[in-house]
Amino acid sequence: MDENAQPDRQTKDGNRWFNFISSCSSLFQSHTWRQSSNIYTNSTPLASAESTTKAYTGNRIRRSRKLRMSFDNSASPSALRKIIDDGSFWTLPDLKVLEIIKNEFSDELKRLQKATFIRNPNAPRPRGKSISENLYQQDFAEVNRTLVGVLALRWLHNNQYEEFIGTQSPPAIVLQPDSFAWLRRIFSDFIKSGDDIYTLITSMVTNDLGKDPNLASDYAKKIGQDISQVNHDMILYRAVKVGLVPALNNLSLQNQDDVLLGIKLGSNFNFGQLAQAENAPASLAGLLEMRGHKRAFELRFLEQVLDLSGAAGHEDWTCAKKMIEPIFQSYKNVYDVAHAIIGGKKTLRQGYDMILIRKLELLHRAGYKRQFDIHDPTDRALMRLFCIGNTTDTDSADVFFAAFRERLSDKTRQKLVRGLNVDGGEGCPAVQPTYIPAMLTKAAGNTATGAVEEKVRSITAMLRYLTRCLVVTSEDLANLPETITVIERDVRKLIPVLDSREFRENPNVLDDEPIPGNQVANKVSHVGR
Repeated sequence: MDENAQPDRQTKDGNRWFNFISSCSSLFQSHTWRQSSNIYTNSTPLASAESTTKAYTGNRIRRSRKLRMSFDNSASPSALRKIIDDGSFWTLPDLKVLEIIKNEFSDELKRLQKATFIRNPNAPRPRGKSISENLYQQDFAEVNRTLVGVLALRWLHNNQYEEFIGTQSPPAIVLQPDSFAWLRRIFSDFIKSGDDIYTLITSMVTNDLGKDPNLASDYAKKIGQDISQVNHDMILYRAVKVGLVPALNNLSLQNQDDVLLGIKLGSNFNFGQLAQAENAPASLAGLLEMRGHKRAFELRFLEQVLDLSGAAGHEDWTCAKKMIEPIFQSYKNVYDVAHAIIGGKKTLRQGYDMILIRKLELLHRAGYKRQFDIHDPTDRALMRLFCIGNTTDTDSADVFFAAFRERLSDKTRQKLVRGLNVDGGEGCPAVQPTYIPAMLTKAAGNTATGAVEEKVRSITAMLRYLTRCLVVTSEDLANLPETITVIERDVRKLIPVLDSREFRENPNVLDDEPIPGNQVANKVSHVGR
């Protein structure tokens, strides 16, 4: 594959409606889901970064005799392995491939049907049946999201740029062809055999099984320990360790290890949280354990790319709706940071600061003029707020600048600067205010007229709340494990307040809102920094 080749721009039937969405939006417009294989006939295969390399057809699978396998090599290959081996995985109609995956991972997809998910009942949807309605005659949000990720893998391999971007809008945020080519390139670098493809699909299908409440209860029945209060990645990790995810038994031991390492990384390191500087440098410690496991990290990152590509699949299953250009750039930054830390080129703080520096560079390219010094605590705090606040242009950056520099009292600003500069460690944990980016977006959006001054008042009130949220008291420390490095405080309880008329008229009502309780986000890692 020529890594610089421009993606095919294929003609679509019907009209595409373009309306503005933010990265947090869940409202999408109609677009017919393709089931015909005709859209693949002129595709460019994703096989190698070299233009002279032929497409992978399955003939090059060579399983090492020295590698112990966890599955029976004498058994006949499954239907999914057959279509991977003969190359038809990339060319069969969408629904045919998804039916094969349904049969291959029947137990896992049944768990996804039970996964808890909050829908937006007012979100428009494409014409026709959803993926899960076609497969199960019933709509299941997590099944749709997962299987759109499978389709995204095919769109990338087949160089179907237009199919991938689908109904993304407005034009300013649509994933760019060069970015699409970058994604194709990293997938090309990873996929060298049919086993790689099968392992990636298995990782995708099992990624969100922890959202099924029955998985935690099944673990409790088997082990006698309640894990229902930990995050869904940790639930999955522990469930896999005790054999509750049988799909992984179809992988070689090496591939099982790689998938498990990725799940473990996901249980304490969230790609999206780093992209928005929502977490703290100590949250990146899991990356240190990926040293010497490059393939495991690449597998996890690719799975996360496909997971994000399907993240809007419960409302629009026709394209990679969420993989828009701003989000792609954020994830690419995370990829670079992770490689710098895993490769020993950056410390956790230095890697984290790459995110802040690149956000400022993005704002400068958008016309923002102010300069800041990453080594100055006050400047660094503001740079982090630019990330947390999802600022994309001069206007949005100036709202945060005014709120932070001009409206907060000196005492509050100093406390906020301290809180935003805590890296996290034993005896001095950082606070991760989970979902604070979404809450800041809500606050800025719920104003009487949308005037700049109203937004500044709303953000100022949110920053006062954030200041209180970042404080760790001696009482907090006494009630937490000594090894804790990052405390998680989930701020979603603010949603009713931020949506209220009272907040719109007087944002200062936030001053009366209590701070969320403490949960363990990260504990000390004994891997050297």
